[in-house]
Amino acid sequence: MSEKYYLGLDVGGTKVEGAVAALNSFDQTLKVLSQKKIHSITSGNFLDFIDTVSDLIHEILLKAELSPEKIQAIGIGLPGSLDPQTKIMMNGNTRYLIGKDVITALNNKLSFQIPIFLQNDANLFTLAEAWGGVGKTYALEKKIPFNKQVVLGITLGTGVGGGLVSLGEIYNGAHGASLEVGHITLNTVGENCYCGQRGCAELYLSGTALNKIADSKQLILKAKNKDEESLKILEIYRQNFVHFLSILNNLFNPHYIVFGGGLSNQDILFLNLKQDLEKKIFLSREFCPELYINQLGDSSGLFGAMIYAKELLDS
Repeated sequence: MSEKYYLGLDVGGTKVEGAVAALNSFDQTLKVLSQKKIHSITSGNFLDFIDTVSDLIHEILLKAELSPEKIQAIGIGLPGSLDPQTKIMMNGNTRYLIGKDVITALNNKLSFQIPIFLQNDANLFTLAEAWGGVGKTYALEKKIPFNKQVVLGITLGTGVGGGLVSLGEIYNGAHGASLEVGHITLNTVGENCYCGQRGCAELYLSGTALNKIADSKQLILKAKNKDEESLKILEIYRQNFVHFLSILNNLFNPHYIVFGGGLSNQDILFLNLKQDLEKKIFLSREFCPELYINQLGDSSGLFGAMIYAKELLDS
């Protein structure tokens, strides 16, 4: 049987990444043919974004030595909430994408027609890890397969995102705005957020939030070297982090939580995290979810875009 190829794009706050891969549903694996990451659009202009994404798609196909006719579908992850019907981004921290019809604009720009499917980037991260990353590990350890798992994904990067995959399906909510966990209030008298609320989790737990205090890489390095002031800052971060996770666990009761984004690479933030969370959950500690760092790396959301496109096409 000939291989079927899918193209995925992951649009983040600071980058756009694309790839072409063959997907194997039997063993839940991907074979990547070509992949490239570029910086996101600094002009903040939607038409510049479409031009850049179109060029990236052509370049990826050229590098993979595939004609457009070989691609089954394109999946794209966007950093915000999407209307379930129109697939137009209604809100998010990449402001130039709000209210824009990405599918129509990209179809008009490309010199070929391929089905395009959009989804929230954190949802796609969660789907990829449940389908082909930590979900496979969990299935082997606990004998609970992908389509029986309840999976919560948290991305800690430019912002804070969340995704939920329940019994093999992404949960979008009634209006496409579920799992906007970065806008759970952690401090009712805290700093103002662009969303109109105060004290949102994103203002305390994102890489952007840490960088406002000090360069996050230097801060973490100093903490690892036992710098007292840096350790105090990270202890406050951890207290907020545990409180945040306890809220999410009590809401969604997942089998496990998987973490992505740049801060997920910092081991010091996760030391004894499960033990701390066990003290906060409603049920007894034996029901505390497992906590995993992503297995598919920074490209989890990108792979999720392809998996999502395949699942929609197959259905």
